[in-house]
Formats: sequence, structure tokens, C-alpha cells
Amino acid sequence: MRAAFEEHAAQGQFKERWFDMSDVIVIQWCAVFSGIFDRAAPVSILEIGSWEGRSSLFLLTYFTRGRLTAVDTWAGIDYYLYNATPDGRDLEARFDGNLAPCATRLIKRKGSSLHVLPQLLDEQQEFDLIYVDGSHFADDVLMDGITAWRLLKQGGVMIFDDFLWPCYPRARANPWWAIDQFLTYHAGEYKVLAAYDQIILQKKTRFTDRVTADLTAVQWQ
Repeated sequence: MRAAFEEHAAQGQFKERWFDMSDVIVIQWCAVFSGIFDRAAPVSILEIGSWEGRSSLFLLTYFTRGRLTAVDTWAGIDYYLYNATPDGRDLEARFDGNLAPCATRLIKRKGSSLHVLPQLLDEQQEFDLIYVDGSHFADDVLMDGITAWRLLKQGGVMIFDDFLWPCYPRARANPWWAIDQFLTYHAGEYKVLAAYDQIILQKKTRFTDRVTADLTAVQWQ
């Protein structure tokens, strides 16, 4: 699997290797995925934060019939100087070029996840696998996680990245705080498949809550 991915990646123009700077993530993902998914199944994937597309390429290499929806602004990030061009102007073009071999199985949704994810909900879309790696600001991470969970099928897998990312001076502005709040809020609804710098969850329960009480009676009790 690693060899096939490296062969595809070598055809692209990647300036960053955050995704696979070590083998840890690749090994962990392969171990998790092999226990839950069939590689040849038409797995539906949502990626929140795609950057140059290295993780996107891995996912579409691993899942040979998978389809991936990539959500990103492709405008760069204010706390990181992009290695290719300081203003990030070629970031989207690099993503497009790097994913060209998989273009028929890729859907781009350009925009902030805070806007795009509710649109996906309105469209009643559902996903087998969701990778949350967008904004690292805790408020955004929490909103991405809460909304993405509603888009995840029962039995599906959600991956939170950068649990240990420490770069905001105020501790609760970092991703760990948001992920911890998410885990508390949805306690009992998931199985933890892996936990270190990434938190990988399988959705055990899907609620379809509906109001059943007589609201007129409830309001005056």
C-alpha cells in the first residue's frame, strides 16, 4: 500500500509532507481501515482541510473505488508560511494537479467548512469516513466535529487530527480542548479506535431525535 501511494505521490508536486513525514499515520490508518472497510468498496469520504492533497491522494489510493469530497478554502493559513509561494496563490492548482489521476472520484467544495458542512447536511449527504483537519482554532474544530458527526453514517469512522497541536498561547484555543468537549458531549456514541496525536472514532449509535411531547402542555407545566 505504501509503495503504491509513494508511486502516485511522486507524480505530483508536493511541497509539504505533514501527512506522512513518518510511517505512523499510514500504518495506523491501514490497521484501522482494514478492520472496518473493504478496500474495493465504494467508500464515501469527507475530508475537511485538504491543503495540497497528500492525505486525499492516500485515501483515494487506499480505497480503489472510494469517492472523496474535499472541503477547503485553498487560501492558505495565517499562522504558516507556505513553502511553495508565501501568499499560497498556487495551493489550489497544486491540489488539482496532485489529484489529477483521481479526478473522476473527487468532488471539491471550495469554502470555509463552517459554511460548507451545513450545506452538506441540507443536501442530506452521508459519509463512511470523515477526516477533520481544517482550522486548528478550537471553536472551529468543535463546530466541524459536531456537524461532521451528523454527516457520518452509523458504523462509520471519524478522524480528528492534531490533538496534541500546542501552538495557541491560550490552552483552550488549541484542538485538544475542542476534541475533549466533543468526546464528552457524544459520550456513549462511539468506540475509540486509536488515540494519540490523532483521535480515531467509530460511530456506534445514530440518533434521530424527534419531539414527541405536546409542546403546549409542556410549556405550562
